[in-house]
Amino acid sequence: MIQNEIAECMKKMTTYLDLNGYKKFKLFQAQPNYFDLNYEERKTLLQAPSVDHLCKSIIMENTKYDDSYPDHEVNPKFICVVVQYITKLQGEKINKYFKQLQNQKYPNKQISRNKLHFRLTSDEMSYQLSGYQFNAITPFNMIQNMPLLISDRILNLEYIWFGGGHTDVKLRMDIKEMCTLYPNKVFYSDIIMQQQEQ
Repeated sequence: MIQNEIAECMKKMTTYLDLNGYKKFKLFQAQPNYFDLNYEERKTLLQAPSVDHLCKSIIMENTKYDDSYPDHEVNPKFICVVVQYITKLQGEKINKYFKQLQNQKYPNKQISRNKLHFRLTSDEMSYQLSGYQFNAITPFNMIQNMPLLISDRILNLEYIWFGGGHTDVKLRMDIKEMCTLYPNKVFYSDIIMQQQEQ
């Protein structure tokens, strides 16, 4: 049963990526205890150059969202965030980033800090929005379209590994292809805690 689910997931993801012009991706079926492995062991299993290449996709919601700001590109209610496992996300940096975007684009309609509060969605809501379970989320072929926010530390890498739509499926994605072919707006910013920076 599980093997059938994995095969179907890989088939759907391959079809989606092929149809949308992605050429440099790779899908990999990981062992069931993948998330019991430490980062070095995961790196070795995936043949990644470093643990820096191990990433995750998470969905965040602006819980103070105000729809009176009509541009959902710079004032999104939901965003998909891609960040490295070895770093720790800092929500306040995301709030500041979107505040700056809104206020630069619409100087006559400034958004205040109390209208921005990005937090991780629940597993249930993430599933409803993406169609993917916890530890399986990928930005591709989600139920609801949303902007992509990428940690700027990732931009120096050629590719990353992250969820592929099933907990046992990992997706290697070329960074340039992800940034240019992703169907919605892609943002890049420093969104991690300072103590994690080297």
